[in-house]
Amino acid sequence: MAKSSAVTDEHVTRALGFYAGMVDHVLSQPERWLGLDEDPPPTAKFPVRVLDAIRDRALGEITPASAQWSGRPLQSRVDWWLRRIAISAGLAAAAPRLAGAIADRVPLQAALSVSASGLAVCATAREHGVTAAQDWVPLLAEVLFDRKLTAPGPVPPADQTEQELAAEVGDGPAPAAAGAAPTSRPRRAASTLWRLARTLYELRELLEERPRGGIFARAIAKVPVIGIAGGWLDERGAIRKASRHTSTMLGASNRA
Repeated sequence: MAKSSAVTDEHVTRALGFYAGMVDHVLSQPERWLGLDEDPPPTAKFPVRVLDAIRDRALGEITPASAQWSGRPLQSRVDWWLRRIAISAGLAAAAPRLAGAIADRVPLQAALSVSASGLAVCATAREHGVTAAQDWVPLLAEVLFDRKLTAPGPVPPADQTEQELAAEVGDGPAPAAAGAAPTSRPRRAASTLWRLARTLYELRELLEERPRGGIFARAIAKVPVIGIAGGWLDERGAIRKASRHTSTMLGASNRA
């Protein structure tokens, strides 16, 4: 597909720099921004408890906050992030697929998808030892948009990116006060992805370059109601594809 000449490298660098700065907060505190660590209350209904058990089984007890985390194999750590991103951001990005093919006409749908895949790029880079947000910018540009940038991108101050992220998620720049009603897990993940997507919306002319899942999943995604299942499979495939591309790029860079 031909690349758009209307979107300059400066535009790409600026948007991805802000995005990378916000993702740095998300990856540092996934339980806050993606909302998957809270256990359901004892009064929760059976389906909620079942979903919580499935989540715990998928993610396991060893998380980035665990002392044993650094001792796990690299691919195991990357896979943990991919599962987490698929469960939270992937589902949030797939939600518009309830409307089936109509979702393709909503510009923000592609931005949501790109944002979920971008989380996978940054998480994969982080586990490979590339921990500075500005160094994620060229990786994001190439993996998400097939756009090569020659240098890392500037990232706004941490308090600015956190404020932008928290303003949309709605829990403020600091943890909620005791007794305050927490934002629900699905809403928190969806709000986080929404804010990330808005940051990338100015690059909408490039969004069709994004990683995608399999053709079969994309076909199911066009069917109303059940399209959310196909949409999630599409997002999960895109998330994994973005991670593999990132790992390949970093591996080639280390061999150079």
